[in-house]
Amino acid sequence: MRSRLRSKERVFLEAVGRGDKATVVRCLQPPDPVDVNVRTALGRSALTTAVTMENVEIVEILLKQDGIRIGNALLHAIREGVYRIVEMMVNHPSITPDMLGAGWSRVAPESEDFSSCVTPVMLCAQLNQFEILHLLLSQGATIANPHKPGCECTGCKGSNKDDSLRHSIVRIETYRALASPSWISLTSSDPVLTAFKLSWDLRHLATNEREFKESYLNLAEQCRKYPVELLDQCRSSVELNSILNQACDDDEDVNDDEEEDEDDGIDEDHQKPSLYRLKLALKYEQKQFVAHPHCQQLLTSMWHEGLPGWRRRSVFARLLMVMSLMTLMPIVAVCYVISPRSRMGRFTNYPFIKFASQAGSFAVFLILLTMASPREENMTNRRGPPPSTVEVLIVFYVAGLVWSECKQLWNQGMHLFIRDYWNWLDFIMNSLYLATISLRVVAYVRVTAGTDFPMETERKNWPSDDPTLISEGLFAVANVFSFFRVIYLFQTNPHLGPLQITLGSMLLDVGKFLSVFFLIMASFAVGFSQLYGFYRDTEVCEDEGGQRVCRGNPTEFLTFDAAVMTLFWSLFKLIGQETLDMEEKNAFLVSTGSLLLAAYQIAAVVILLNQLIATMADSFQDIDTHADMEWKYARTKLWLSYFDNGTTLPPPYNVIVTPKSIYYFLKVRGRDFYWRMRARCPGCTTKDAGMAGEGPDVSGEAGQSPVGNYAPSGTG
Repeated sequence: MRSRLRSKERVFLEAVGRGDKATVVRCLQPPDPVDVNVRTALGRSALTTAVTMENVEIVEILLKQDGIRIGNALLHAIREGVYRIVEMMVNHPSITPDMLGAGWSRVAPESEDFSSCVTPVMLCAQLNQFEILHLLLSQGATIANPHKPGCECTGCKGSNKDDSLRHSIVRIETYRALASPSWISLTSSDPVLTAFKLSWDLRHLATNEREFKESYLNLAEQCRKYPVELLDQCRSSVELNSILNQACDDDEDVNDDEEEDEDDGIDEDHQKPSLYRLKLALKYEQKQFVAHPHCQQLLTSMWHEGLPGWRRRSVFARLLMVMSLMTLMPIVAVCYVISPRSRMGRFTNYPFIKFASQAGSFAVFLILLTMASPREENMTNRRGPPPSTVEVLIVFYVAGLVWSECKQLWNQGMHLFIRDYWNWLDFIMNSLYLATISLRVVAYVRVTAGTDFPMETERKNWPSDDPTLISEGLFAVANVFSFFRVIYLFQTNPHLGPLQITLGSMLLDVGKFLSVFFLIMASFAVGFSQLYGFYRDTEVCEDEGGQRVCRGNPTEFLTFDAAVMTLFWSLFKLIGQETLDMEEKNAFLVSTGSLLLAAYQIAAVVILLNQLIATMADSFQDIDTHADMEWKYARTKLWLSYFDNGTTLPPPYNVIVTPKSIYYFLKVRGRDFYWRMRARCPGCTTKDAGMAGEGPDVSGEAGQSPVGNYAPSGTG
């Protein structure tokens, strides 16, 4: 650009700024027309000035001139949101569909207002200009999905090597456009699923690219709000059901070949909502969507199905009903086994009834564990004792619990199963019980076979690796996990549920604290063991009352293991300073040990413990503000586990092999056999296919959950 403007060019630019149409036309007329692309001293073209002033007539005049270069004026028009101006520019012969997207950087210069990586369609999506974005999409504009971080393709490797910062900025700008509500609404055939997946991917990007964590988390939050705002627009139950029950078109996300579960007791004519979208929301951790009042109202009505007026009843009436169900559970189970489609069988399959029966069954299991603790006096010294009546009942309960977990793992799949930490607790608890039962069997066989020392002997004479001793220890630990599992049932209570969620979230702070604390404790334990380890075998002998008495040194810090335990118990003031005294009366040694112990107390107690208290207080305040949403999200996961068919009978009744189970087993095996025979018979007609359903069971899983084979897409 020339350093100085001619007088006529200055008049032309001023006329454009004033909106003087006559002067602009006169300046552009021959024989001495002004260059239409002339720029001001600040680098702004006349077209950009007219766009900023939103003067449609001036813009129309300028676009009719030969050689007009639109450039970043199109981006300014999109930012101003003037549809008519954008439409004229897009329809200009110099603008091609490729220039609206990826080809923009080749024709538009870098400016102080816009980066060359921001294309017109990206800017329009970022600004959520719905009508203008629809116009650009109709012209063929597109946005390419960015590659995952760490992509090894040639383009990503070259771009990252040339300018890694620009490579990251391009990805962020692209995701800002893709996360736009207008872009999702106009380009996606399933906007809710798209928002779920994009939110999930953005949260994982925030963990992979921590330099831009805040930007990615903000975009993820924007995607989470989009389906929530769609729920806000629902005005009736019909509209709500159309959103929550919409089947997924992607076979990767939803398995539509839902089979009837072997424990199914629902009549075929009784259609229950599928809740596909709600299950997707749980999979992609869309807590705001799940906790929305519209969703919760529908879930509450489904949860109390078959119990009209339950919420209006008193606490005493509810408790009385649950106790009655627990008492009559053996009779109800027999009725269900005999006739699962009877009125009693359908009543047993209601979600709340299934939950109440399983909660009552687990309460009986805890009572049995309490009764199994004491033993007869004549059995305390017996190795490998035979099981008592209570222990036999516990074995049946454990078998039912293990079978229930196996079915849950089969229906959900490994990925979803391990994402629930309560399943980890159940796995540990059941593993401990199975190990206890196995060791009891081993001890009983060894004792009865007579290959070991006598059956009756005092416990102090038992070897430390005795199977009975180990089984008792594992049984005690398993009982702790069993009683702790009662907290899981608190999620259904509006008072205890939020408290349980808050306490569970604060455990993360405790875990972070322990990682630092054990590092400090190990460092001091090494120092103490190095300091006192040389005096492990020394003794000091003195004459006391005519007798020679030899004393050894305290053993608290002589080894690394002992030092770790001593430092741990010193936090609770169970270890005093006398443990540092040595029989050698070495003042320097004792002083050094005292300084180390004082430094440890300051670092571990004064600093770390108080920091933990402050961190937990801040976390409590942060979690408490979202406790209701977190509780409703956790409660929904619990509720949905009872909405699906199956898990009707609680342990230990679920181990009963019913005629219906045999029927479904033979049905599945017969169908598999039929399709294997068809594969060997190419001449068979398709008409015979109706004898065994519409097609083979490609999944091979009876009772597959609608979302059983989910695996997060993209970076998830």
